[in-house]
Amino acid sequence: MLRILVATFGLTALLGATMAQAVPRYDFSPVTAEMQSFVQTYALDGASLRVNKAGNVVYRQAFGQYTLGTQVRIASASKWVSALTLARLVEKGQLRWTDTVGQYFPTVEPAKRGITLEQLFSHTSGLPGGDDSCMSNPLFTLATCANRILQQSTMIGEPGQVFSYGGNSMQVAGRMAELATGRSWDDLFIDEMVVPLGLNATDFATSSTEPGYVRNTNPRIAGGVRSTLEDYGRIVDMVLANGCLDNTLLLPCRPSRRFLSQATIEAMARDRTVGTTDISRPPTSTGYGYGLGQWIDPTSPLIVSSPGAFGFTPWVDRVNGIAGVFLVDDLNTRVVEDIEDIRAMVNAVTATGGRRVAPVLPANPTAAELQASRPVRADNHARR
Repeated sequence: MLRILVATFGLTALLGATMAQAVPRYDFSPVTAEMQSFVQTYALDGASLRVNKAGNVVYRQAFGQYTLGTQVRIASASKWVSALTLARLVEKGQLRWTDTVGQYFPTVEPAKRGITLEQLFSHTSGLPGGDDSCMSNPLFTLATCANRILQQSTMIGEPGQVFSYGGNSMQVAGRMAELATGRSWDDLFIDEMVVPLGLNATDFATSSTEPGYVRNTNPRIAGGVRSTLEDYGRIVDMVLANGCLDNTLLLPCRPSRRFLSQATIEAMARDRTVGTTDISRPPTSTGYGYGLGQWIDPTSPLIVSSPGAFGFTPWVDRVNGIAGVFLVDDLNTRVVEDIEDIRAMVNAVTATGGRRVAPVLPANPTAAELQASRPVRADNHARR
């Protein structure tokens, strides 16, 4: 019996290793040409794109003057990152989504005391949307900025009854996390995101050009992150893998590699705008729902994203089995339609089933490994 079990385990391990190595290689030449044209059309310094299909990174390329390590400001794509940070604290029992503002700010006016952490991170708190001038202001800390927002803002509706997009509520939520744990937001972010995900160039110093992790005493919770293609790629890879740090959808997640539970990942993607009155939202989000730190596509609740004001767009598409990151630093309203076109092209390319087999790229590939993984580049073509 033992011999049979050993043999079975060995076969399972062999099959798992074989599946991990047999990665379909798709013909991304149309995407490559479109990306080249995108950079040229808008006279950009550069852009880059990373695609994970069904648990395997099948495309990773930079264009123009950008490299795969180019670090950019990601604006509202920060919301997803911050929401995941809070989710880790909730799973550890240090916070609850039902915790209220009144628990952490006992002197706040009665109308604001019942606002929950969940409402703060889904823009349904009743606090006004937009961003207070204290955000990113070096004269403030996260504590004094959150206090200012709570003291000076006028409620625009009952908590849970209105949707108003902006960073005010999330700034308050970030301070609640600090109060609940007794640690600074930077320390929380390093412990809950940077270390476990292996993020090499992601922090809340959006305007800084300094290398390494730069601390910020007043981090802009909803929009102050700077990051890279690969760093954010690891984040969406984890979400696609239902909270597992192993980039696979085929094998069970080992307990030691569990970043968040699948139940948490699914709960974060549940639409909180249902039943609310829409007070304000970005013009490019018409028809979208909103979960915790992420937009929900009107075509399917299985497609979520968190695009930023400068065009940086991460997404997870469970319909097509894709986690993607489109890195650019421009103006979202100018390039959003082109980004959507390229996302549709990625879906079309990866729907072919692949043509040949290639090895899996390691988490930190060498230049030679990246070059070998790239598709043959096609000649540039005029934009459609």
